[in-house]
Amino acid sequence: MGLKARAPWREKKYRPLSFSAKFGWRITPEGRLALSLGRGRGRVVLPLPEVISRDGQPVSPKDWGEIRLCWDRNDRSWSLHISYTAPSKALPGRAEGRPMVTVAIDEGVINPMTLAAPMPDGGMKVLVVNGRQGRSAKRYRNKVVARLTSRMSRCKNGSRKHRRLVAAKKQVEAKTERRLHDFDHQVCAKAEQFTREVHETWTEHHQEISGPATVVGVRLVAGDVRGIEQNTNKKRRASRSTRQQLSQWSRGRQEDFLQYKTGLRLEHISEAHSSQTCPRCNTRTKVRGREYVCKNESCGFRCHRDAVGGVNIHTLAVNDGTFVPDPDLDIEVTYRRSQTGWSSLQRSLHAYHQNVVGRAGAACREERRSAQNRATRTGTTAAGVAVDSAVISDDTTAHPGAGRELARVA
Repeated sequence: MGLKARAPWREKKYRPLSFSAKFGWRITPEGRLALSLGRGRGRVVLPLPEVISRDGQPVSPKDWGEIRLCWDRNDRSWSLHISYTAPSKALPGRAEGRPMVTVAIDEGVINPMTLAAPMPDGGMKVLVVNGRQGRSAKRYRNKVVARLTSRMSRCKNGSRKHRRLVAAKKQVEAKTERRLHDFDHQVCAKAEQFTREVHETWTEHHQEISGPATVVGVRLVAGDVRGIEQNTNKKRRASRSTRQQLSQWSRGRQEDFLQYKTGLRLEHISEAHSSQTCPRCNTRTKVRGREYVCKNESCGFRCHRDAVGGVNIHTLAVNDGTFVPDPDLDIEVTYRRSQTGWSSLQRSLHAYHQNVVGRAGAACREERRSAQNRATRTGTTAAGVAVDSAVISDDTTAHPGAGRELARVA
């Protein structure tokens, strides 16, 4: 039986160059970074980059490891990828004789991650991370790429207009990829913070009972949706827009980021009927919309659909794949944006407030020059006073993780 493996038909023009620690790269006496290209060849000498760790501390070159010089074909620029050693801040995992807390994750396209974990008081704590920023970036990219592709189809290949459109398309794709990469990091940072808070709460609870030397393990369990985007067009399992959302779903990268930040291994279990089963009476209800309403009149349970999915995944994880109802279940749901900023409603209300204050006089105007979400768009009211409206400011703060870090220096 022969294999159908074939060699690539096109040769790559750019390949990443790797420079090993203490041999491939060195720090010159002048304080510059020298990359060796081999014996008999000249070196690539660059200004010494400043590497900042994820907790905001500068990283000394003595902690650097392998360096890669990579070419971004969309952004049309070179970048240095520097790996460095970071102190281990991984959460303790499962071990024999160690108390353990399970954190369940319900992954989705609208809300990337919904985490559920039990609390010492018997209730269930749920965090829903909203993915509006990521979907907005993907929608913007899809619309711009579709418009540019339509214009490219009317041009001759290789013409000046065609080359300009190709460059514009790659620029949009590179910009969106940077936004989505940061978005996935922010989603996993919120999930990591929730996991660490749950672990700290249970650690304090067990230390009061068993002593200060007690170590609590953490188990991460997610619903198995791997491969859901495969063969959607062939089997006609979803609409055209849904198939596009599934194909652009960065679930795998978010899982890798979360495992990297927490230092834990993510387990997968079947999530069949997890969003349809009532956690209080075990009644199965077909959900329409984002809110779950149990059809059992004597139960009357109502909750966010993704929160129900996260709670049921936790139930399946701790009961060997079996739904166990809890009539006294108390769920506390918290909603968080993946990236901080103002919504469109908050922005419009602030603009209206600034207009009203502006009409009262420039001396009474609210000062927001130094605020994090400071105004950038300027208009003029009837009284001739300049008025600003706020825009969303991305939060690029990440939480410290474990293992080896990777810094990207443009």
